[in-house]
Amino acid sequence: MQILSNIEVILLSIVNEKPSYAYEIDKIIDSRDMRKWVRIGVASIYQVLKRLEERELVYSKREKEGRMPDRKRYYITEAGRMALMEASKKLLSSFEWLYFDLTVGLETSDLLSPEEIADCLKQRLARGKANLRRLREIASSPRDFKESAVSRNLIFFREAEERFLQQIIKELTTEAVCANTRS
Repeated sequence: MQILSNIEVILLSIVNEKPSYAYEIDKIIDSRDMRKWVRIGVASIYQVLKRLEERELVYSKREKEGRMPDRKRYYITEAGRMALMEASKKLLSSFEWLYFDLTVGLETSDLLSPEEIADCLKQRLARGKANLRRLREIASSPRDFKESAVSRNLIFFREAEERFLQQIIKELTTEAVCANTRS
């Protein structure tokens, strides 16, 4: 069994759907708003495809269209399909710890006043609400079950975070008022 990173699994999945070249994969990632839930840069797409090819999970064919430079179109191998199936099953059935930047920020906020923390959380809340609107747009007309399930999962987490942030901001505001009253 080959251990695959999340980026490797995503690229294998895209190539499995349709043989693609790196630029095309990048555009698919953008069109599906994947960068909202997975960290994947343009340069890493090329690096990961090269690594997948070295591991014989994909292979490439050089193509030339008109006056355009050569490009590599990637195809999934049978070993790639098997690795993708195993990785998908593992990801769907395993439990992972959640590593949120918010948690780190809260833990390290000792030098900030309650007002400063609340202001930062209000900014995060505003960004989260904008993200939630976008996710709801996607969920309202999903391309397929997969896109619908991903959107609903992210909506669930964003809604929970929104409730949490509102509660924490309220507590911080109350704490700040009490601290100012004591002064």
